[in-house]
Amino acid sequence: MYNLKSAYAKISERFPIRQALLAFALLSVLALLACQGPAGDIGPQGPQGAGSQGIAGGAGPAGEQGAKGEAGPRGFPGFVGPRGPEGLPGEPPPDFSDFIGDMRSAVTFVKLRFSQGSGVRISPTEIITASHVITGVSRVDVSLDGGSYQGATVTGYDNGRDLALLTLDNPSPGLTVQLPVSNQVFADLSQRFVEDIGTEVALIGFVPEISNTSPVVTFGRIGALWNISPGNHSVGQVDAAATNGMSGGAVFNKFGEFLGIVVTASSFDGNIRYVRFEEIKEVIGALRAGSKS
Repeated sequence: MYNLKSAYAKISERFPIRQALLAFALLSVLALLACQGPAGDIGPQGPQGAGSQGIAGGAGPAGEQGAKGEAGPRGFPGFVGPRGPEGLPGEPPPDFSDFIGDMRSAVTFVKLRFSQGSGVRISPTEIITASHVITGVSRVDVSLDGGSYQGATVTGYDNGRDLALLTLDNPSPGLTVQLPVSNQVFADLSQRFVEDIGTEVALIGFVPEISNTSPVVTFGRIGALWNISPGNHSVGQVDAAATNGMSGGAVFNKFGEFLGIVVTASSFDGNIRYVRFEEIKEVIGALRAGSKS
């Protein structure tokens, strides 16, 4: 005859309940691992979440541009490139020999009863000279290009400037000179002065003791350009030689441009003055109108 209570008591003593539960849990885990399949693929990415204002967040506004940094050090200069081919030879510089022989025909011999001088043809009927050459007369004789004489009238004079204008009785063909437009000449993309300190010049005039048919030519340089006061008259000084009879003669540069009238009557002392072409342009209208002052 069995006693159940006694039997249960014996089983619990032999197999404690806590140990039985642990064993059961371990068996369950092992069974689950044995039945688990391989890992699946990664699913697609979900949609982006909303921003703080309920819409998708974007890039913020650009910040202000920073200050310009300091310039870096200058690099080393590059190598000099090869020299290009030599250009064609330019025109040779002008020389007095190119024109001086012809320009002598523009200078005239002015003959008075008790004196002689020179003049420069500025038109077929007009000759400009120094006023001290024709002092006290109204008519003179003029020899053109070493030829015969013809009469000329003293149309006007300006003793302050030492200039006078003669008008031939009959127009005569031959070389005449033109007054430069200004003291600056622009040619061949360059600029030069008609007259300046150091400009080489030639003086052409008659020396009666030598010849009254062929003028004398002397050479020098401009040493000064200034205005005489009172009167503000423009004159120049050259170191070329000149003497009596050359007063009223012409001054030319190496381009054959007419610079003015020789007005100093002196010996060969290398201190000759001339009335500049700007002054002649200023007074020529009054001389043509018969002004005598």
